[in-house]
Amino acid sequence: MLLIKNLQAVVTQNSDHQIIQDGAILVEKDKIADIGQSTKLEKKYAKLKKKIIDGRGKVAIPGLINMHTHAAMTLLRGFADDMPFKAWLEQKIWPAEAKFSPADIYSGTKLACDEMLASGTATFNNMYWQAGPELRAIKESALRDFMGLPIMDIGPMDFGPNYVVKTYKQFKSKVSDKIKIVLAPHAIYTVSEKTLIWCKKFADDNNLLLHIHLSETEEEVKNCLKKHRCRPVEYLEKIDFLRSNVIAAHCCWLSDKEIKILARRNVNVVHCPTSNLKLASGVMPLGKLLKAGANVALGTDGPASNNSLDMFGEMKLAALIHKWDEKNPAAAGAWTILDMATINGARALKMEQKIGSLDIGKQADIVIINFNQPHLKPCHSVVSNLVYAARGGDVELVFISGRVLYQK
Repeated sequence: MLLIKNLQAVVTQNSDHQIIQDGAILVEKDKIADIGQSTKLEKKYAKLKKKIIDGRGKVAIPGLINMHTHAAMTLLRGFADDMPFKAWLEQKIWPAEAKFSPADIYSGTKLACDEMLASGTATFNNMYWQAGPELRAIKESALRDFMGLPIMDIGPMDFGPNYVVKTYKQFKSKVSDKIKIVLAPHAIYTVSEKTLIWCKKFADDNNLLLHIHLSETEEEVKNCLKKHRCRPVEYLEKIDFLRSNVIAAHCCWLSDKEIKILARRNVNVVHCPTSNLKLASGVMPLGKLLKAGANVALGTDGPASNNSLDMFGEMKLAALIHKWDEKNPAAAGAWTILDMATINGARALKMEQKIGSLDIGKQADIVIINFNQPHLKPCHSVVSNLVYAARGGDVELVFISGRVLYQK
């Protein structure tokens, strides 16, 4: 057993948004066995044999969940900056990725895992080809990985249904509580209508999530209108693709009608503000999505279009951009953003009963942050400090399933 005591605060992210001042967390094996005020837990478990960590000056939060990234693209960090989206993707990124060996993908993924762990991310939803090297890196790093098998049958790369079926059969036995397989049709402009329909059926038959880029750029919308005479969300609705197992990344260019469709279909939307701004793709209509009742999570996107996998930086930018975009300083409040980085991601992954908050019986995915630093003092609001002032380098300890996987 392990007791983390004397914590300045425990930000539980539970259904009551409870913050426990002078808190403590008892961990037994891979789960949270108890949580509460430090003095009470110390007294309650005084006779138990346990390891003790003194959390004085520290704050505990749930492990962060990066809901959209391409981990191996760490190798392309800074490779093709300050370019328009289409030229960046087609002239630089895809040609470079085509040369990646399995060893490259392993190295890039391992580097991404190291970076994510050091900045408090415990779970990530990935999209990349060559599952073998990714799986090797994940097993060594021990993060939670939702491993997206990419599908593309339009354009320079061909990862169609045959590739997916072969890869799925090869790796489905590796699925566990920490490693899941996700079906990842890249986008409506790289996947044919026939294959998108096939993806939906294959996902339904095998109880898989679907992870797709959607309405990322204005050009995508214009091309969809020209080809299908409707907008991207309307197109996916027309072919009966949209369900609660769909995770749609970006969603910058949405009409009011499309927002209502996404909410009605319980589609999970992922906000990637840094990448969208860096590539001048657009700004998600976050306020309208939240008002409609959509579940919105947070992601960094790949390191080639963000240059960082730090979810603290992503939280701050997500909070700030919408205050300006909606001309409302109360838009995208700190707690809304923290929800997007934790429990909303867990809901999108259908894992809210296991991760995303610090609750008794849940997996002990715990991040300990050092608040005993000038830029985190004073602390009028621990949640405001987490979103507006903290950064990945403030993370001191990361537990996943009760194991210390990172210690500064």
